[in-house]
Amino acid sequence: MSYFRAILGGVAALGLSWAASPAALATAEPEGIEFFENHIRPLLVQNCYKCHSAEADKAKGELLLDTRDGIRRGGDSGPAMIPGDPKASLLLKAVSYENDDLQMPPKNKLQDIEIEKLTQWIEMGAPDPRDEESTEITDKEEFVVSKSKAEDWAWQPVRRHVQPPSVDAAGGWPKTPIDQFILAKLRESKLTPNGPAPRRTVIRRMYFDLTGLPPTPAEIEAFVSDISPFAYENLVERLLASPHFGERWGQHWLDLVRFAETRGHEADYPIPQAYRYRNYVVRALNADVPYNDFVVEHVAGDMVQRPRLDPATRENESAKGAGFWHLGEATHSPVDIRGDECNRVHNQIDVYSKAFLGLTMGCTRCHDHKSDPISMADYYAFAGFLQSSGYHLKDMADPVAQDSAHDKL
Repeated sequence: MSYFRAILGGVAALGLSWAASPAALATAEPEGIEFFENHIRPLLVQNCYKCHSAEADKAKGELLLDTRDGIRRGGDSGPAMIPGDPKASLLLKAVSYENDDLQMPPKNKLQDIEIEKLTQWIEMGAPDPRDEESTEITDKEEFVVSKSKAEDWAWQPVRRHVQPPSVDAAGGWPKTPIDQFILAKLRESKLTPNGPAPRRTVIRRMYFDLTGLPPTPAEIEAFVSDISPFAYENLVERLLASPHFGERWGQHWLDLVRFAETRGHEADYPIPQAYRYRNYVVRALNADVPYNDFVVEHVAGDMVQRPRLDPATRENESAKGAGFWHLGEATHSPVDIRGDECNRVHNQIDVYSKAFLGLTMGCTRCHDHKSDPISMADYYAFAGFLQSSGYHLKDMADPVAQDSAHDKL
């Protein structure tokens, strides 16, 4: 089994790291924090901080919107926001221009989509990772990438163990070196491994895990009656060779890159040739493509000098991986062209960082990460690469045949 196949289960359950204090994270789910960072913080920074933050000479109306406590406490007019109750939130009334005496921002009303995001955020309970310090103070703190990188375990180089931990056998364990690591940790927690499962249970687990389909009664009976010492290994190899393996595990990868065949929004128009990327993922898993090659094909598969070819069709498989960059949600007729472009690039960065790095770079659109060694400079450097790239349809036919035909001209 390749490294790629071995890590798929872990990739599908990657955790996310957020630029927030532990106390704040304890009060909100990761999805809520992400919503705040992607939609609410940028909105507040652009439209409110000039007059209602520590960076202002004097906060107007004694209202500070750059901290979690400030936005909930409010100012001279009372609490600005009631978590879970948009209708009772003064902030939402002000940005909706419901009252002639209280309209914020005073010069231009927020766009309807921005008011909708604020409403949705308040309905969610107003998750907010900001600590009690103002944004101005926090962002002026020195940000040293090397220091952050040295302190976080996730950024340490992988260490190769000379030998696995020594543990006493328990219930037939350990059978492999990996079992020794697992058993050592179980012992630390004063736990013991379960006994072996019945064969009928084993085959059902393996079928559902590797192909997503149940075994037939005949297949169950054949495995139960197989007395070969390699019956289990043979079953695993047979299921890994099944075309259903790629279909089963491909769905997890497609979820990571937010695969869809339409753009969403009002018209929900189709994404041209999106199915080719979906089929590419399934074939890559079934072909046991090394993970490092899979990553290269996604990042810049259209630039690979010697692309991987589909043995059946001789099509350029490597170039299809780069199609994931263009599977995101899109507005078909944006009013703010530049803002829409920035949002699309942001979505590309967000998908890439979560799928391939196991963390989010989205927060660095507005501020340096405080818990990850990623700066705003990193974010906008990456954004520059994507903004200077573009969508185009590429001929997938055999590149060798194309070059040969070109040379004959």
